[in-house]
Amino acid sequence: INMKLVSTLGSWFGPGVSTGQIQFYQSVPNGPTNISVSLSNLNAMAGGYHVHILPIKPNSSEPCSAANIRGHYNPLSVNITLSPPPGNGTVDQYEIGDISGKFGLLTGLNQAQELYRDSNLPLTGPHSIVGRSVVIHYSNGFGFLCMHLHRKNGVLNILNFTI
Repeated sequence: INMKLVSTLGSWFGPGVSTGQIQFYQSVPNGPTNISVSLSNLNAMAGGYHVHILPIKPNSSEPCSAANIRGHYNPLSVNITLSPPPGNGTVDQYEIGDISGKFGLLTGLNQAQELYRDSNLPLTGPHSIVGRSVVIHYSNGFGFLCMHLHRKNGVLNILNFTI
């Protein structure tokens, strides 16, 4: 069973046009989650990217703000001061939602084409990322792009986005 996560489009802020796709899927139920990242035209403006606690609020003037989607998804209360620098630790040393901590930042990149495997990013169960949001932050930490994660027709997918 392949399970894919869908992120719907929202209102994006920032100059330029960025395009891309992020897919989260499992080859077997309760197995590791594969993360396929394909981002273009980031114009060296992006930094970290994370799953956040709450979904995007409909009709919000600032959908990517911390007030709307809260902080990084961290149901296991990982002490982030003990996490290694981005891309240098094992997936269990970071918040469940800290994708860039686990695999590296987007800082200085115009594009990213990557495939990651994460045994600590569940698509089912009590710590599932489904129903939350993904945020790609500016390099200064503010929200750049944000997307809502949800199931579609019993399958978890993510849609292409353009900003």
